[in-house]
Amino acid sequence: MRKRFFKKALALTLASTMAFSMVGCGSSSKDSSEGKSDDGTITLNVWHQWSNDTNELKGRYEEAVKAYEKENPKVKIKTETLDTEAYKTKINAEFAGDANGIDVFYWWGAGTAKKLVDAGKVMPLDDYITDEVKSNMMEGSTSAFEYDGKLYSVPMFSWYMTLFCNKALFEKAGAKLPNTYDELADAVKKLEKLKGVTPMAAGAKDGWNAAFVYQALALREVGATGVNDMLSGKKEFGDEGYTKAAEKVKDLYEMGAFGDNPLEQGNDDANAAFENGKAAMRIMGSWFANNVYTDKAATIKPEDVVALKIPTISDGKGEATDYCGGFVESFWVNNNTKYKEEAAKFAIYINEKMGVASYETGSGFSGWKTKADESKLNPLFIQIKDLLSKGKQGVLAWDTSLEAEPAAVHNEQVQTLFADGADVKAFIEEHKAAINGK
Repeated sequence: MRKRFFKKALALTLASTMAFSMVGCGSSSKDSSEGKSDDGTITLNVWHQWSNDTNELKGRYEEAVKAYEKENPKVKIKTETLDTEAYKTKINAEFAGDANGIDVFYWWGAGTAKKLVDAGKVMPLDDYITDEVKSNMMEGSTSAFEYDGKLYSVPMFSWYMTLFCNKALFEKAGAKLPNTYDELADAVKKLEKLKGVTPMAAGAKDGWNAAFVYQALALREVGATGVNDMLSGKKEFGDEGYTKAAEKVKDLYEMGAFGDNPLEQGNDDANAAFENGKAAMRIMGSWFANNVYTDKAATIKPEDVVALKIPTISDGKGEATDYCGGFVESFWVNNNTKYKEEAAKFAIYINEKMGVASYETGSGFSGWKTKADESKLNPLFIQIKDLLSKGKQGVLAWDTSLEAEPAAVHNEQVQTLFADGADVKAFIEEHKAAINGK
């Protein structure tokens, strides 16, 4: 208990210090009320986390902005970007105040946005969503953006957690592509014998990467219904399946599945390892399919990569049709914006445009019925599309479903399973304290 208290106190102290210093920086941002020119033209300050120039979505966003400005000559869009983790920190710091330098911003729904919504920081869009917009959204795509009967954003794109496998390395190791956990464990033992090859690139230095591995196994042990009930607060964290999933991650680590020091490699390192034939497997979102085909630094043959669903567990409660993924990322409107109507209209517009763009570039699955060009979809993404078509019940990533504090504890705790001496009992107790409040 003392250890947990110290961790929480330290975390809160660091968070408070960071927020205070960042708010000081944020307060110097240009107030959106100053964005109106003499001819009536207004400037909307829009923030997002596509900061890498090689990201196709960044280019598609810029194209959409140019088209919007042409159609709406009295509106100018000023865009700010940061890479994902720095972006999250900066946005939280800005909204510790009134974020007066932000009109529209990229964020994650469900539990991640709940704190902002509860604090009155985000503007509901109900008054600006027309019947035409409603009819154009995919059924079931808005649940992560609904709070107390109000709709605070509209969907952009969904994702699907995928087990990417390099079949050339599997063949070299004499291993079978895994459909079950037992087959996965057997493949790990055989792949581990290949010199210079890590069976599964984990990227565990980044907590959310480590969490993906655990969440995949928890989905199969507990089942989508059970996990969703826990994430929504209908049930407490405590099903024995959560313990079994943690034990399986520990077992995989001890088999050498993640290499010698998985906590030394983050998301980019793990992606590079797989893309360059140094790792045989990667558990990642469907967007990774695009990396395999577009990353110019990759040496892997795209045709050697196959997309599989998360392996099933024979005695687990999960169904084969359960999957991790769903609609959660979106553009939102700052409730403090001086230009509510203009900001709302742009948010709706850009969510639709980027939803379609994500599908056309093989990054995600659009939340809109808008016709899309499928001619350039890569074969790997089409494989994932087929997997998704067979899915019945999805579970969002835990760090977007849970509120900020338990989500942080979860991402921190899963990392402890990727090291020597992992304590599964302590892992479970920390989760119970954070999620159940006990």
